[in-house]
Amino acid sequence: MMLLNLIPGLLLAFGLYRMAQAILCFPSGKGAEAVRSIHGKRDISERLQAALSPLALLIAKLFPMSEYRQKRLAADFARLHMSETPQEYVGAAMTKSLLLALIGLLFVRLGVPWLALLTAAAAVLAYFQWMQTIRKRVEAQNREIEAELPRLVETMNYTLQDNRDMLTFFEKYRKVAGKALGVELDRLITDMQIGNHEAALRNMDARLGLPSFSTLCAVLCGVYQGVDQHTSLVVLEQDMRTREREALRRLMEKRPGRIKIASFILTMLMIIMFMVPLILLIIGNLQAAGF
Repeated sequence: MMLLNLIPGLLLAFGLYRMAQAILCFPSGKGAEAVRSIHGKRDISERLQAALSPLALLIAKLFPMSEYRQKRLAADFARLHMSETPQEYVGAAMTKSLLLALIGLLFVRLGVPWLALLTAAAAVLAYFQWMQTIRKRVEAQNREIEAELPRLVETMNYTLQDNRDMLTFFEKYRKVAGKALGVELDRLITDMQIGNHEAALRNMDARLGLPSFSTLCAVLCGVYQGVDQHTSLVVLEQDMRTREREALRRLMEKRPGRIKIASFILTMLMIIMFMVPLILLIIGNLQAAGF
């Protein structure tokens, strides 16, 4: 009964506070946070990250990574414009997982050891999820770039018939390029302006690691050597468009499975929604009959 009287009181108090906030122009929580951020104040997550930084560096030294993995993560971080080093990121992921596992030990003292095991398993899964997040973001960029490469090759095929200045072509195409490809073209244009064009193309090929762009890079290097690559660009464009159609077809094939799962869950919920009142009605009738 006290709870029923307390809820309307809380709602009335909240409504009066919102009215006073609107009438007296009190700053909102987001506005106050924006004002604090102007003076360089860090939020809770940034403070926690700074507090865990020494422990993360220590764990990174205790568990050194291989040179190949370090170079791969460094390349991924460079593409994502992340200021962290691979050692710092991996050390921070290990530290957070370790702290989560240690928190699970509290359940042992409370007499619930199975929750401690679940927390330890969640800590391991969280570590792998943090490590896969970087790769997933890079794969999303690669997918976006691969989807735009056929248009790039088609435009290049028409342009190179009149002018073989690749730097001018990339500068013009950058104005209409997508976000992911545009970032890579910015680096390519800068490398071309300060160095060798073929070396700039090969550096971009090494950053992306895409088979389709590797083929395009080989074709463009042939253009710089004076080879007529018109036929090669036409064939490459057709091949890219075929692969893009196959990728879209595989993506569409995955969606019906998700729809079936959602439909099954929705059907079960509807059955439960109709069965619960019926069961309660039957129980009520049985109790009224004396059973």
